[in-house]
Amino acid sequence: MAAAPIAKEVADEIRNKFTALATDTSKYYDADLERIKSDDKLVSRFLAHQRDDKPPKPSDTDEAAKMIESVFAWRKENSIRDLDYSKDPDKALTIMYFRGKDSDGTDVLWVEPKAFDKNKRREFEKYLMWLVENRPGEAECSQITIVLALSDVGLTEADVDFIKYFINLFMYYTADVMKKMLIHNMHWLLNGIWKLVSVLLSEGAKKRVIFVKNKEINKHIPEASVLACCGGPDPYRFQA
Repeated sequence: MAAAPIAKEVADEIRNKFTALATDTSKYYDADLERIKSDDKLVSRFLAHQRDDKPPKPSDTDEAAKMIESVFAWRKENSIRDLDYSKDPDKALTIMYFRGKDSDGTDVLWVEPKAFDKNKRREFEKYLMWLVENRPGEAECSQITIVLALSDVGLTEADVDFIKYFINLFMYYTADVMKKMLIHNMHWLLNGIWKLVSVLLSEGAKKRVIFVKNKEINKHIPEASVLACCGGPDPYRFQA
């Protein structure tokens, strides 16, 4: 699912406001600057992200332009377009992967934190950036559903800093990408950590975070497509 189309004049208004902010073009990728000039779907995504499930307001176009500037600068600073894990990535990183569709036909990003290696956090962060940038449907500005498979994940396996980074990526550095996040079988011991992390979320984003237990996940993902890490029949899962 992509952001709803916006009128050409609204898209151009946002572009003009961004151009006024982006005086030093060396801070951004040329390819990003070229894309924003012509891709109304991309501009729509930035505007939808500002509205965050709320009624539109006059300042939304200002905030959308500011976010484009911030995201584009961040992308260049973090060499997003230069990352390439397409050839033989570190096996440990592949606890995050796209597989299957949810009940609405949206691509699903599965994450198995049980196998997360804290010593490779920076590499995990870069790999996550690359996955999102190269996700199915990225060119069409599609959204994704995220599943955090937390069965057997306790306090010793929980990495708060990475979880914060994970949330921040979808809150501040991607535009309207996360359709919803399914948190599957979170242990009650992690409630305190979740309270710390949830303060990063806007009210609209909080509505997209859904806690599910056991087969409740079938309400969001067809049963046949639920992976073994969440108790489903699809045997695919991360192998260390």
